[in-house]
Amino acid sequence: MAGGVASAGLLVHDSFSYSAGDLTGGNGGSGWSGAWTDSGNPVVVSSTGLTYKDVFGNTLQVSGSALNTADGGAATTISAREVSDRNAETWISVLIQPQGSFSDFLGVSFYDQGLATANARFAIEQTGKDLRLVRRAPGTPTPPVNSATFSTTIGTTVFAVIHLVPGGGTGGLDRVDVYFNPRLDEVPSSAHASLAISGLQFDRVRVAGQNGRSTLVDELRIGESFADVTPYIAPVDPDTDGDGLLDSQEIALGLDPNVSDAAFIAALRANPGWIALHSTEEITDVSIGRLAISSWNPTTFDYSFEILDRHDTSIETITRQQTAGGRDFLRLNLNTP
Repeated sequence: MAGGVASAGLLVHDSFSYSAGDLTGGNGGSGWSGAWTDSGNPVVVSSTGLTYKDVFGNTLQVSGSALNTADGGAATTISAREVSDRNAETWISVLIQPQGSFSDFLGVSFYDQGLATANARFAIEQTGKDLRLVRRAPGTPTPPVNSATFSTTIGTTVFAVIHLVPGGGTGGLDRVDVYFNPRLDEVPSSAHASLAISGLQFDRVRVAGQNGRSTLVDELRIGESFADVTPYIAPVDPDTDGDGLLDSQEIALGLDPNVSDAAFIAALRANPGWIALHSTEEITDVSIGRLAISSWNPTTFDYSFEILDRHDTSIETITRQQTAGGRDFLRLNLNTP
């Protein structure tokens, strides 16, 4: 089932459904003004695409392969592709998976009217193993400016969403927001980082890896709304309110799946004595063992048994005396839980 956030229009998309090898000449996807070109050494198409699932179980719709900025050599790889000139509110999304921790440039950049340094606008770039938003546009304020980093794990995919906001910056400037690993079924309210920028225009995308360094890039989308660039498949049994209980569990408990019970759940965990709630760590599994019978005389004897923990260590020994009353046989029943 597709997500329910309203969609205005997907402008550009590439899932990199190309044969493995150099990206140059790839002309798939939609909304582009031409095929992928290179500046000497192109990035390459790998055989496996990237995936992303948010913490609520929503899965990003993906297909095709992915790009690798390393082509097997030590040279810098640069591939670029043009789009129609864009200078308005825009949403951009891309999947990135760091393959190591490097000081060289790795990332996805957006340019205007050429690929010279002076034409750079903004980028998602890797620093060490982590990711950040970078403003590289010339002019006022003086570039470049880096945002705070988003911590990543090598080999783990990150979903980055950029929002270009006209007039949203300080001093009458525009603004670029970035969201890392957002929830897919609602527009995020708090950006990981924001940078002021003078103008939002761009007309081409560049994927590059310096000195043969590797990072994976996939599912590049440009659209007019958040929903355009985050198409998703909802989970069969979602956790709509994000409180840790599936909707089916909330219904069974008589709760509202659309209203978070996180505060109440946290309070119960902090105060389990309110309802005699105990964690598995507080419960000791026991068993009965080591039964022994010793006779004092023909009619009197002692019987004993031990209570053992899960490691068969004795917790307690219980001993009772019994008079047989002249019987020749004794049946002993131990009533245990």
